[in-house]
Amino acid sequence: MQRSPEVLSDRFRRWRRPLVLAGLLIAAVLLVYWQVGGFEFILLDDPVYVSDNAHVQRGITLQNVVWSFSEFHDSNWIPLSWLSLMLDAQILGPGPRGFHLTNLLLHAANTCVLFAVLAKATHQPSHSALVAGLFALHPLHVESVAWVAERKDVLSTLFGLLSLLAYVNYAAAGRARSLVASFLWFVCSLLSKPTLVTLPFVFFLLDFWPLGRLSGKGSVLSPTETPALNDGEIKPEPRDSADPTSPDRKSYAIRLVAEKVPFLVATVAISVVALVAQTRGHSVAPLGNLSLSARCMNALTAYVTYLWQAIFPLHLAIFYPHPGDNIAWGTVAASAALLLAISLIVVARVRRYPFLFVGWSWYLGTMIPMIGIVQVGRQQMADRYTYFPLIGPFIAVVWLIAELVPARAIRARILPAAAIASLAALGATAFVQVGYWRDSVTLFRHAVECAGNNPLASSALGYALMSRGQSGEGLALLETAVRMAPADAQAQYNVAVGLQSVGRLDEAAEHYRAALALDERDADAHTNLGVLMCERHQYREAKKQFCRAIEINPEHVKAYVNLGTLCLETGEYADAIKYSQRALDLDPHLLNCQQNIEVARRAQER
Repeated sequence: MQRSPEVLSDRFRRWRRPLVLAGLLIAAVLLVYWQVGGFEFILLDDPVYVSDNAHVQRGITLQNVVWSFSEFHDSNWIPLSWLSLMLDAQILGPGPRGFHLTNLLLHAANTCVLFAVLAKATHQPSHSALVAGLFALHPLHVESVAWVAERKDVLSTLFGLLSLLAYVNYAAAGRARSLVASFLWFVCSLLSKPTLVTLPFVFFLLDFWPLGRLSGKGSVLSPTETPALNDGEIKPEPRDSADPTSPDRKSYAIRLVAEKVPFLVATVAISVVALVAQTRGHSVAPLGNLSLSARCMNALTAYVTYLWQAIFPLHLAIFYPHPGDNIAWGTVAASAALLLAISLIVVARVRRYPFLFVGWSWYLGTMIPMIGIVQVGRQQMADRYTYFPLIGPFIAVVWLIAELVPARAIRARILPAAAIASLAALGATAFVQVGYWRDSVTLFRHAVECAGNNPLASSALGYALMSRGQSGEGLALLETAVRMAPADAQAQYNVAVGLQSVGRLDEAAEHYRAALALDERDADAHTNLGVLMCERHQYREAKKQFCRAIEINPEHVKAYVNLGTLCLETGEYADAIKYSQRALDLDPHLLNCQQNIEVARRAQER
């Protein structure tokens, strides 16, 4: 049936403003982040996820799809993120440009979907656009976008926000297919990165405000809202729903919980799989290495530090070393007091300012998987962990300011100007922060400048400089990092590589052994130590090291290559062919393996 011109015109008028706002948000994201198209891979994690990952580099194949769903790689089970990276490699090529631009587009999509979620739920597009703008341009979010290895972060968030959008549609219209869509998007989010396991908790928060479902009234508006705060739109009438004072109140409450049971089941299942992956990969720090009290103390201070960085996003680094037990009790007490005070105020004013309760609870709740009670890695905190949780404080602040501004003239003129100025300042700061991700040397030099006592940053900077041929400064930084953190296996490994590259082989072997004493499951250290043994003609010891590397990582190409060469040298021609062929199966472009096979076959025929 053909719609009348009046209907089409009315629809255009209703959609014109949101579309303009969405277009401005996309333009702002592109303006700040377009520079990433010329950036390199960085030395931390990008080789594991993309540049040295043979499965990703080969693109989408049946074998790689099976690998994505069946393997725990780098202590993670993230099949959809692997497939996303493979698709990039297949369509856009193996270089960094395509991966960076896809991350950029995903961030732009996240911004638009967040805007749609809030606009649909609150019927306040201006407020929603400001929250989306803060999300899009905040410097704390640069790490998630500019780091290729964090594809899992932006992809998981996209699916999570789509799940929220479908849930809001379900709450508005009650259609079961919207709830099913929400569940499927949620599962996709968890299959990309299992950090949004708290999303069902966010559903309950939205039920309280702005959807008004917990009261049974089903209104999408706050009890305190006025037409002036509603962007000039007419308030929607409350939907028919179960009255909380009626006999149906109990069944209504049961239904609200029951509709989220599948989400909670998926949360538990994926959480178990994620914990198994982290445990098998030895990424979870045992209590013996980091006490529960140290974890809790760090969590309290991290909550407050993230808020401070949200207000003053300066001196942001790729890595913040964990202080262990060296956290001042005064800092912990002050952090706990501040968190408690904010929580008490939020609860006390929950009826008048429900958005404060929702925003604060959003932040506290969604940060739990990353706050460090279950410690994964060596960092105290990370900018990327704020990507989704900071949406809560953004909501709280935007709605509170609009609520507290008394005069209509101020609200109409001064507030928009202040909002634009704030976004411009954040965008400029984010633009500078993005620039630090241009290459490994720039990134880690900035990290060293932000916090000089940072062994990982010093070691990574030294490693990056060595790879550029700047061995003097690079080796000095590598040795400095080892002195700062002699019990850091990665620092020991990096200095060993540096020493090996300048021919100081005895010292290199010593540091490789030190690295393996700290982390015996480092396949690269075993392989490189084996190479040193080969250079000394200690073939038996070298073969032992290569075989151990393969036990740890059955797809360690370099170990197979060196085993093939070693066996050719020792006259074990059948093994030389076997190991070289396995290396070719993993990477068909290895010409030296093809040559080794030909030489071994000719030797067998003689």
